[in-house]
Amino acid sequence: MDFAESIKVLADKAQKLRDSLKTEEATKMALVAPFIQTLGYDMFNPLEVVPEFVADIAGKKGEKVDYAIMQDGKPIIIIECKSCGVNLDEVKREQLHRYFLTLDSSIGILTDGIRYLFFSTADDGKNMDAAPFMEFTLDNIDRVLLPELQKLCKGKFDLKRTLDTVAELKFNRQVKLALAGNLENPDMGFVDWLLSEAGIKGLFKKTKEERYTPWTRRAFKEFIAEQVDSRLKTALEATSKKGEDPEVATITTAAEPEITENEWQAYYLVKSILMGIVEPERIFIRSLTGKGNSNIVLDNSPYKTLLRLNFNKPEKLSVGLIGEDKKNNFIVIEKLDDILQHTEIIRATAARYFAEKSKKSEEATSNQA
Repeated sequence: MDFAESIKVLADKAQKLRDSLKTEEATKMALVAPFIQTLGYDMFNPLEVVPEFVADIAGKKGEKVDYAIMQDGKPIIIIECKSCGVNLDEVKREQLHRYFLTLDSSIGILTDGIRYLFFSTADDGKNMDAAPFMEFTLDNIDRVLLPELQKLCKGKFDLKRTLDTVAELKFNRQVKLALAGNLENPDMGFVDWLLSEAGIKGLFKKTKEERYTPWTRRAFKEFIAEQVDSRLKTALEATSKKGEDPEVATITTAAEPEITENEWQAYYLVKSILMGIVEPERIFIRSLTGKGNSNIVLDNSPYKTLLRLNFNKPEKLSVGLIGEDKKNNFIVIEKLDDILQHTEIIRATAARYFAEKSKKSEEATSNQA
């Protein structure tokens, strides 16, 4: 079983047990210990994992971190656990911060068994960063983060490489947060920078707020749509050069009238959501009725629906999110951009299809053996 599949198995277990885990100890035994084992560390070898690791500091004795993952006799990863379901955003992190300072570890993890917040050293080289450099959740596995998580596995952990990765992840996280914030609500500093780039000067603040801020928001979204559209056209041109697959020929193309503009925009949004996870040429749109109803699917398969579109009434748009039971859970949306609010569910749906394919491949290999 490969690493991704092991994480999927743990995620399935977490969904079944989460409601019955009422205490921190139960959470540790049922979910956190298996997570550590999934990273390849032996829970029963004190040279690799030490529960209740002593982390005393001056003037405060009896301090213990829930788990310390060891390398060469030193804790490289420390883990503080909370009861399953606790809101980690509201948990005070002074305790983990103290452990971090005392033990001189490289990575600190705060978890409720489902959600894992990863912290590292701040720019001063001593304190722990206030914000996590990575968040990994078993509720919606982000396949993009799996290779980064795997770098913490036994035999793969390398301090220098880890610190380089952490620095990149921290920067990427801040860039994405800044871009996401400016996509919905451009701040004045961002607008001022764009105005400077465009050579526009001498505007009143009110003019910037009332005119150029909305223009910035609109231009930002149009730019993203154009980038997705450009990649789509490139992929379609490459496909046409290879020759049309008879099975794929059933796909509705942009020239066919039954696909509405709203459906195409939703299609581009889904491609954008899955960018970096799924190759653009593997995502298709299949018209169901020609009246605003269609499915966005993986590999042009009717059995791999990523998002169901119910746009037959322009004044009442709704989308069908695919649950683990593969049933459509329809949600009314006010505008097309609301699809972005369901990014994690759409990614999780794609991840399930990948996991199913991997499982079938393993079963086929096993049967051949």
